[in-house]
Amino acid sequence: MKKQKLLIVDDECDIRSLCKCVVERSFDQFDIHDAKSLSEAKEMLKTLKPDIVLLDLHLNDGFGFDLIPALKKANPDVKILIVTAYNQCEEKRKAVDLGAFGLLGKPFRSADLVDRINEMTSI
Repeated sequence: MKKQKLLIVDDECDIRSLCKCVVERSFDQFDIHDAKSLSEAKEMLKTLKPDIVLLDLHLNDGFGFDLIPALKKANPDVKILIVTAYNQCEEKRKAVDLGAFGLLGKPFRSADLVDRINEMTSI
């Protein structure tokens, strides 16, 4: 079975590592990639067509929402989970309006991340 591509975009090394560990421990169907900035993620999208993206909102070189159109262009069926400390109603609404699957607030429990990824892979 071909592995799905999962992209983690977060400027915090610890969060990228945590997400990668949780996904590797809980799933075997993902080929995991990570980027620490919008520019790095955009460069990766030239060759990578992710199926699932864990996307931080506030990155060192921009706002995570700005990456969503490029993600949708790379793969119109991509499932995007916004993972952010800015867990406000406005962000949730904008995430859904832009086509994101949902929003997971930081800090989060590993089980919550697993549940959200399971939800995204079941639709």
